[in-house]
Amino acid sequence: MGRLLSLNSNQSSIRLFVSAGLLLWSGLSLATTAGEAKQLLERMSSALQELSYQGVFVYRRDEDLSAMHVTHIAHQEGEQEVLVTLTGQEREITRNSRRFGSLSSSSAMDQLAAGRLAGIEDHYQLEVLGQDRAAGRYAKLVVVTPRDQYRYGYRLWIDEETGLLLKSDLLGSDERVLEQVMFTSLKLLDKPQPAAVDAPELLEPEVSMDAQTAREAMSWEVPDLPDGFQLANVRPADSKGGAEHMVFTDGLASVSVFAESAGADENAFVGVSRMGAVNAFGNVISGYQVTVVGEVPEAAVKRIGLSLRYKGR
Repeated sequence: MGRLLSLNSNQSSIRLFVSAGLLLWSGLSLATTAGEAKQLLERMSSALQELSYQGVFVYRRDEDLSAMHVTHIAHQEGEQEVLVTLTGQEREITRNSRRFGSLSSSSAMDQLAAGRLAGIEDHYQLEVLGQDRAAGRYAKLVVVTPRDQYRYGYRLWIDEETGLLLKSDLLGSDERVLEQVMFTSLKLLDKPQPAAVDAPELLEPEVSMDAQTAREAMSWEVPDLPDGFQLANVRPADSKGGAEHMVFTDGLASVSVFAESAGADENAFVGVSRMGAVNAFGNVISGYQVTVVGEVPEAAVKRIGLSLRYKGR
């Protein structure tokens, strides 16, 4: 009996040792894949700004599908881009980073291109699921899972050779794909030719602000921002009565707040509206029509909108 108890005790010790080892290995594995995912996102952030390319990508939202041809040029003075629609109404859009900042195809990618990755792991779980293919190229699949109800999730296919984003899925809380952007063809350009896509001077350049200057420029305050969101930029209202525009980001998700003088009460937007992955919340505060909009869940725009307080110009 004593020997049997001794054997059972040894077996229990072995099981505990093996279990502890598996837990430790699992923890190290998660930490390793999170570290690799962060490095891939950082590489993608650089590639979005530094590489020149041409290609065709498709954009799907709900049942709508559209295709566009893109020429993206990176040079010493910044980025320039031409987008040409291949489906629906014929349109050509020319953009210049000196006015528009990052030129990536979605608001989340804009934040990555701007290099706002610090602290991202506090609000998202990062994981690399392995190798896959997109646009005929090998890619690493990175899954970004939100830690609360104020953010969407993402699946990102990042080109192994260049770091470019080849495909992205925007995911709802039920893992349903809300929006998808995917290259179907991609060609790298060796010699940038900025003159070929020179943007006409239609808008004045935006003034870049540090956080303190941006806060001082705001006529509004948001005391109950969802955790992790910070003020990124402010465009004050102009002398012609245009809207004040504030941008908040957590490093990946981005939310815009517009405030302008309210018109007739019957024309006011009050409540929640949704189009695909984009949610909006409207309210009238201190005589201003306030609209909060972004590729974030309804809970985020509503919390920000209800928290807005006018502090005067």
